[in-house]
Amino acid sequence: MSTNDRKAWERAQREQRIIDIALKVFVEQGYDRTGIPAIADAAGYNKRTIYLYFKNKKEIFLAVVLRCMQLLKESLETAAELVPGDRAGMKEFAWAFFCFSEDYPEYMDLIMIYESRYFVYHDADRPEDYGQRHAACQAVSDEIAEMAAAAIKKAIASGSFVTNLKPRQLMLLLWGQIFGVIQILRIREKHFEDAFGLGRDDLFNQFVKMVENALSK
Repeated sequence: MSTNDRKAWERAQREQRIIDIALKVFVEQGYDRTGIPAIADAAGYNKRTIYLYFKNKKEIFLAVVLRCMQLLKESLETAAELVPGDRAGMKEFAWAFFCFSEDYPEYMDLIMIYESRYFVYHDADRPEDYGQRHAACQAVSDEIAEMAAAAIKKAIASGSFVTNLKPRQLMLLLWGQIFGVIQILRIREKHFEDAFGLGRDDLFNQFVKMVENALSK
């Protein structure tokens, strides 16, 4: 390994370590309460070192969210691989999303912050500081959306779904519904079954069945 290659490798390792630490700090303290000093202290660096790798807190956050979204995408891809070729896989897709939110609730919280504050759904809304990390998050988010839209398109073509909406339009509605159900479960983490008479998995299963029944008519 040449000197330049070693320096590049060491820089990449330090950058990944900062992302590792920042993820923990964002989870523990919350996005709004987390600042560069807290991340630097947790990593054992001074602020100057952090700024060698990231311009500001937003850029660190986008690097953290990118990791979370890549894991979500991998979960959805794994679910899609298990779907028989003659099926659209919407149920498997929805369940993979739900299981991710149950297994990695803090990651889902960070993704939802990104979706509400930094996701760009139209080029006219692209911020002036739109950079490489923002573009990387956008690319993964778009890939996830295209996966969902493709499954919906297949369900419409097979007659499983009956709708006047285009695949991307229906995808947006279903995306919002799933996010809503997950959010309800996130704010009611304790004693859920005692309060409502069914488990979290059961509730989501009923939601999926309700959507399937509504779209099959």
